[in-house]
Amino acid sequence: GTPISKKVKLETVLNIPNNWSLIGTDFTLSAATGVQSAFPTTGDVFTLAASTTYEVEGVYFITKSGTTCTTALALALAGGAVITFLEMHVTAHNAAANTTTPTLAGTLVNQVASTVINATAVGEVAIRFKGLIRMAAGGGGTVTPQINFSAAPTTPVMKAGSYISFKRIGTTNNVQGSVA
Repeated sequence: GTPISKKVKLETVLNIPNNWSLIGTDFTLSAATGVQSAFPTTGDVFTLAASTTYEVEGVYFITKSGTTCTTALALALAGGAVITFLEMHVTAHNAAANTTTPTLAGTLVNQVASTVINATAVGEVAIRFKGLIRMAAGGGGTVTPQINFSAAPTTPVMKAGSYISFKRIGTTNNVQGSVA
């Protein structure tokens, strides 16, 4: 489609609210299969406005042991939330901190349902994602980031420094600046 251009003042851009959650201290995840919140209950539900596009970005640092499993990402929608589209580029690697690995997994996620990101592994996994989510007209509501293990790992932990953010970048005006 044809983008709609609109000049925006810097003050307007600086006042755009960002929604984010940062794990300040290690957060113990459930040692189970099935979707679960990726963040503590004090920062896991994001309210997103209808007819609005958000840049979504984050990094999950997860330690686990004992059981070989995959890790998947999901988003739970509630409160009337409906999306028009979701497109996130996601990469993951399975390796202990401060070590290298020749294996890097990647995928394009375009659904809120649980999507496997990495190959099976026992130890640590780092997942980085960035993309866009567009809330439908009349479809504002809440979004809860989730993860899902394919098998119950031993002592899974979302490490401090893991985060997710939803940055509002537009409503019906999807171009900013001097654009012809």
